[in-house]
Amino acid sequence: MSTTFFEKPAASKTTANPLGLRGVDHIEFIVDDADQWRDFFRDKFGMATRFYADESTGVKGRRAHVVGQGRINFIVAEPQGRGPEADFMRWHLDRHGCGVRDVAFRVKDARHALTEAVRRGAKQVRALDEHAEFNGAAIATYGDTIHTFIERKPHTGFAPGYQPVPGVVEDGDIHFAMIDHVVANVEHMDEWVKFYEEVFGFDLFMHFDINTGRSALMSKVVSPTDGWVKLPINEPSSANSQIQEFLDQYRGPGVQHIALLTPDIMRTVAEMRRMGQDFLDVPDTYYDAEFDARIGAIEEDKEELKRLKILVDRDHDGYLLQLFTKCVFTRPTLFFEVIQRRGRALGFGEGNFRALFEAIEREQARRGTL
Repeated sequence: MSTTFFEKPAASKTTANPLGLRGVDHIEFIVDDADQWRDFFRDKFGMATRFYADESTGVKGRRAHVVGQGRINFIVAEPQGRGPEADFMRWHLDRHGCGVRDVAFRVKDARHALTEAVRRGAKQVRALDEHAEFNGAAIATYGDTIHTFIERKPHTGFAPGYQPVPGVVEDGDIHFAMIDHVVANVEHMDEWVKFYEEVFGFDLFMHFDINTGRSALMSKVVSPTDGWVKLPINEPSSANSQIQEFLDQYRGPGVQHIALLTPDIMRTVAEMRRMGQDFLDVPDTYYDAEFDARIGAIEEDKEELKRLKILVDRDHDGYLLQLFTKCVFTRPTLFFEVIQRRGRALGFGEGNFRALFEAIEREQARRGTL
């Protein structure tokens, strides 16, 4: 495996954030059963149900729940009734199965973000609605995924027609603060790296070339200059790689996994395991004598890490702890990562890539796709 880091260029005030992005607003999943996936995120990820929408609340074509914790909001939406929205959602489910439709960004000015993105080469797929509770417009990205630009006004709800769920209590032993990164699997990596550089003004942050001996992939990471989110973009470099399996099963490019940042991975993973969440297996040999030499001194207890099967990796600025769920949907496509960063660690667990990809390959072998 080879890894290349890139120095961030000195950005001028006019180009550092050309669209006026302020963070990830929410991620929307199109699913087959909104209640089932609301319960999944509640029971396995400790998320609270914050909002609800359907035809009775004035939202046509869908039933949806907003679940979340900290600064994370996930919409899980299913088609309801007939009409353009419901018909599209059914088409999306038929083609892709359950999956991510929208990685939405909070922006300072939605009109500016849309106008500037289109000027820079993006394709508009949803018009601006300045009379709604928030201004929102969307552009196309890889596959059938979109980016909505959300301009929130003071003292408004989540979205038009979304009603707050009363009595929400956001407390427990599973703690997530925010989305750390969102990973895409595509057929042509450089095309989408260029898209994020030219449309969003993102920088190329890191480049991986990974070969386990059985399969291979390439990945480039793009990020805004201030690093508030990172978007790794993967491309298969072998016919039997996990990336190619995703592209085959999802029937095109899409979001492969979402990394959730936690301030306490030991407590969070222990509770998720207790609640029945399945994670990729990590062999006990991962924690052998070479572990201490590679990782050095850390705050966490090694035996507890081994019991919970949490991976650790160190870079120049600190270390990170991470663990990956198994694929959560019926098709072997999307999964989640739980991650904690110690110090100023900026990486993605490059030292764990072989262990991670070998674990994924074991799952592929069970499915007969390797």
